[in-house]
Amino acid sequence: MGETYATQPKLHRSNVTTVDATDPADTSGAISSKGYKECRFDITITGTDLTSLETQVLFWNPRQENWWGGGKRTFTSTRRHALVVDSRGATIFLKVTAFNGTSFSLSADYVLS
Repeated sequence: MGETYATQPKLHRSNVTTVDATDPADTSGAISSKGYKECRFDITITGTDLTSLETQVLFWNPRQENWWGGGKRTFTSTRRHALVVDSRGATIFLKVTAFNGTSFSLSADYVLS
């Protein structure tokens, strides 16, 4: 029996065309997964001559008011990808950390369970 997701898909990031040079300044564009165990990112990547695009999930530490880097995933093709993250109620953000190729565009929806 498959995983049941408790929320409808929502937009997290849209038409990202450059590597994120820094972590977000705050949590305003982040996802609160409070009350949920997992977050599935539905990622669409398009581009020209893409050889690799790396993403990293960031976790917010509210006591320190800072982001902490979690797992990274490298994609080597343009298409739709799903990425499941064990978020355990944390505030999270999907960061683009590296890119090789001519150009890219990344959009990501999220669903919580």
